[in-house]
Parts: sequence; structure tokens; C-alpha cells
Amino acid sequence: AGARFTTPWWRCGRWCQLEVETADAPLTLDALSLAETRYPLEPEAYFRCDDPTVADVWRLCVRGLQMCAHEMHFDCPYYEQQMYGGDTRIQMLATDALTSDDRLMRQSFRLFEVSQRDNGAVSMNYPTTWLQESSTFSLFWSLMLGDYSLWHDDVPWVRARMPAVRKLLFGLEAHVGPDGLVRNLPGLSFIDWVPEWPTGTPPGGGYGEDGSSVVNCLYLLALRSAAQVEGSLGERDLAARWMARADSLAAAIRRAFWCAARGMLADTAAKDSFSEHAQCLAILSGALDAAQEDAAFAGLVSAPDLTRCTVSFSHYLFDALVRMGRTDILLKRLDLWRDMVRLDLKTPIEGPGDARSDCHAWGSHPLYHLQTGVAGVRPDAAGYRRGRVAPQPGGLRWIRSRVPTPKGPVFEDLRFADGNAVGTVTLPEGLTGVFVWKGVETPLVGGVNRIGDDGLPPLAGDG
Repeated sequence: AGARFTTPWWRCGRWCQLEVETADAPLTLDALSLAETRYPLEPEAYFRCDDPTVADVWRLCVRGLQMCAHEMHFDCPYYEQQMYGGDTRIQMLATDALTSDDRLMRQSFRLFEVSQRDNGAVSMNYPTTWLQESSTFSLFWSLMLGDYSLWHDDVPWVRARMPAVRKLLFGLEAHVGPDGLVRNLPGLSFIDWVPEWPTGTPPGGGYGEDGSSVVNCLYLLALRSAAQVEGSLGERDLAARWMARADSLAAAIRRAFWCAARGMLADTAAKDSFSEHAQCLAILSGALDAAQEDAAFAGLVSAPDLTRCTVSFSHYLFDALVRMGRTDILLKRLDLWRDMVRLDLKTPIEGPGDARSDCHAWGSHPLYHLQTGVAGVRPDAAGYRRGRVAPQPGGLRWIRSRVPTPKGPVFEDLRFADGNAVGTVTLPEGLTGVFVWKGVETPLVGGVNRIGDDGLPPLAGDG
């Protein structure tokens, strides 16, 4: 009587089935309860607007991020229960948009650092007894430190981590050919689960193949990130070294992969396939000159034959859309997440179609893009020593958001009509910044900053 039974490890799912078989005596079931176990990832942030479907997407993404946060970030509470670098970088950015608590981010970065090999690469997945190798996921891991150095003010911690990133970048130089491109990288060059790429590796990215623009643009992005971190640490010589390598690589990418006839970056030097992935990373990494970048973006949003991003790599697509000022497309591409809500999913799926995993936190990145792209609140200097508020409503009539920073939250309360932005932006004391609207920058100070013409009538239904 009064016996208790539980599971030795967590179980996850949408349903719980209890089967009871008795023998000679009846069984009295006094209680059945569920204990939720996860990292205490509680939102300090919110994003509200006049599109009610966005609130549903926000809830879906928050729940997905929470369910994949335990003693570390991991990909899935049912399958992996471990970290993968490409997933973890996206999860860390979503966490930045949700809370100022950085403990899980430090833990995740350090665990990958523990797995680092002599050649500088970190394990594709960790901690686990079954290790996989991926140079692209090592590059995603290196980007985590650049992200952390912008969002969090802890120079000693960043300085202590940077030697591991240098080791990776020095190790990759062994794979740079005479043409300046990297190829034949160790392990799986995974990028995205798209139907055209059965192993998730883009064309030209496999071992023994001629080289991939997607992989090279990712390497370029990592070099530029490293240069930014070195500069923030006062390491001017190393910053200059990584930037010189980046400039050389960018030129090599243009020579090998730019297709003038299509006005886009091809996946390979054969110029016979094109992807959203290549255009996104080319734009984000600064691989192209201004005219090429505009052409590549035009192709990104209009070409009918591109290999399309799925759930995870849509993070980089959304980043590119924000960079080019097209959050209207971003908000439309949230239809993938709106469909998840309509299917009564409670967390984001791993990929479209018959998804293997119904809870994959790499699909929680809309949290980040709603805050940093649509609301436009993001760090403008290392350690979040200066903020930048550059809203891109993308057709929304009003936005209210709360975004965490190391000094306290930034509040945005804005209405949009007739090309105007009106309302307030409130910074925590000790944080200054700039408000950007239609290319015009206005200084922001700690406290309440009034934006626009106070005489503009309120919009109906803005609450």
C-alpha cells in the first residue's frame, strides 16, 4: 500500500498510456502525476504584434527551446539527448533573445571544447560515446564564441576560449588549396536536410569532390567572426590575420562560384546547381561585392529552381532577409511554423514532412529573428556595450517587445503607419545606443526615448 513507481530517466511525448494488469487482488491507483524536468529556462522576453498567429509561433518555439535544455543544450529529448554544433549555435541565439542567463551557453561551448582534436576540430556531437565528425559543425561551434562576445560582457571568459577557436582555424588552413578554397574537409560537411542532398552535404562538399561554395562561405563567415572577436580583445595582429585570410577567401569564392549568367553564386564550380543556402551565406559572409550581393538576393527571392532551406537553415535565410531589409518575406516564411501550430504540435519539428523528431530546438530560431530582425533590437558592440534598435515591421502595424541585455531589458513600443514609426524605446540605465529608421540614425540613452510624431493617431486594435 502506498507504493510509488517512477521512471529512472525522463520520458517524452504527447501521450501517456498506462496499462494495469492485476492478479488475485485489486489495485487501487491513488494518483498519477507528471514531473517536468528541464533547465529553468524561463522567458524574460516577449514579442507582441497585431498578427495573432505570431503569438502561437512564439509559444511553440519557447516550448521547443525549453524541452531541449537540460544540463546542456541538446537536439531532441527523445532521440539524441546530446549536442550537435549546428543545432547548438542556433539554440544559443534563441536563448539570447529569451533570457540574460548565460550559464547554459557557457556549458555548451565548453563541452564541445573538451572534445577538441589535435587538428582543431571538435566533435560533431558531444558528450556521447558514439562520436561523429563534421568540419562544418566545428565552424558553427566557432561562431558561438562570436555570438557570445556580442551578447554578453565577460571579456576574460571569451579570451580564455579564443585559443580553441584559433586552433580550429589554423588546422583548417591545411585544407586550403592553391586556388584559395577549402575542400576535402574531415568528416561530414553537413548543412541541411534537403531532399536534393541525401546526406545533408551540399554539392561539391564531400570528400574528394571539387569544392562547395556553401562550405567555403561558412568558413568565410567563421573567419570574419574570429576577426571581430580578436578585435574586441585588443588582438589587432590576429584580427588583421583572420581578416586578410577572409578577404583572400572571398575573392577565391567569387572567382570559382560566381555565375554571371544567373547573377547568383553557384553551388559548385560547374555552375549547374543553385541553392538558397549559397545565396544566404554569400550575403551574410560578405563574399560578394555590392552589385553581386543585390543580384544574388534578387535570385534568392525570385529564382524558381533553387534548393530550398528547411527548418534549421531557415535561420540563415532569415538573417539574410533581415540584412537586406525584407522582413515581410520572413514573416511570410513563418508559414512553416504556422503549419506546425495548425497540426497541433507543441514544439518545432526537425524537418518538414514526416518528421523524425517532433521536438527539435533548432526550429526555435524565430524567437531570435522576431526580436533582432522584426523588432530590430540587437547588440551594436562587443559585450552589448552599445545597443541598436532598427525595427523592420514588414507590414505589421505595431510591435511591443522586451529583449534582455546584460544591463537589463530593452523595451520597444512602436506603431507604424504611412511610413512613420511612433512610440517609445526604453533602454536600461548604463546602456546607450542608436535608433535606425529609413537609414536615419538617432542616438538613444538610458531611460525612455520618444520616437516619432506624438500627434499620430493610435492604430485601431493595437491594445
